[in-house]
Amino acid sequence: MQQDQFEKLIRAAEENAYLPIGINEDGAPVTGGFIPWEKAVSAFNMRTPKVTLAVSDLSDKSVLNALVKCRITGCYIFAPLDDYSFISGFKDLWDLFVLHGGNIRDLGFLDGLSELSMFYLEDASVPDLEPLARALGNGLSGPPKCAGFRNCTIGDASALKRSGIRFSELFFRNDKG
Repeated sequence: MQQDQFEKLIRAAEENAYLPIGINEDGAPVTGGFIPWEKAVSAFNMRTPKVTLAVSDLSDKSVLNALVKCRITGCYIFAPLDDYSFISGFKDLWDLFVLHGGNIRDLGFLDGLSELSMFYLEDASVPDLEPLARALGNGLSGPPKCAGFRNCTIGDASALKRSGIRFSELFFRNDKG
């Protein structure tokens, strides 16, 4: 993690601040990215990361301890990770965006995320969407949700239909043919 990013993280932790984060290979600050949502009203809910972590920072206890003290509202992952379980600690998470999710084999890390409203995932292979339905379903009376899957293999997506969740956007795209 770059020193200025670490200092921002520590300040945010001291203030128990709301904080969107980015994660990439080298920790260089993320200043933008593509927006998967087609409706402008959904896109307005995405945030630019205020702090960017390197993948290797996820094994640093000082970084993880600081993250726990923050209220992580957005998590934008631009590099493949071996483990996504740390996400389950982000109880205020509103927006989760995962590129290169090829190591994701289930969505259990979403359990307990009652604020989740936007979820985007690429390249994963999961047996079902039950954990996502539980996470998004906690706010049935709130604003419509967004979920997008690109180049994912999903064994059973019926949990989303059974959940009664209102979606403003829900899409499954396969660019691999």
